[in-house]
Amino acid sequence: MKSNESVLDVFLLGLKTWLAEMGWLSRSVLARFEIGRLEKELEQEYATLGRIAEQPRGRKEDKDLCLGQISFLKEEIETLKAELVQDREARMSRLRPDSDPPDKRDPDTKGDLP
Repeated sequence: MKSNESVLDVFLLGLKTWLAEMGWLSRSVLARFEIGRLEKELEQEYATLGRIAEQPRGRKEDKDLCLGQISFLKEEIETLKAELVQDREARMSRLRPDSDPPDKRDPDTKGDLP
């Protein structure tokens, strides 16, 4: 704690942190739900592709459509995961803009370098 911070400042920071975490948690839960739904859909597309592949005369259009859908779902899942990480980092950096970035801190003391 810095010497110029009062108990009220520390309390307000804690409250802001808690509110930010609750907001991020709710968005995170919704995003993870969507990721899970997309992963289930991806599994269904793989199953469809397997059925197409085992047919003696599988239709090329169906296979191409299925491969395109698989590619799209993988990309969408990765995008959602990346957005989750970026959102968390952005919220934490906005929470305490006056502090130094993590690379400027001493990892042993978790404080500012001299």
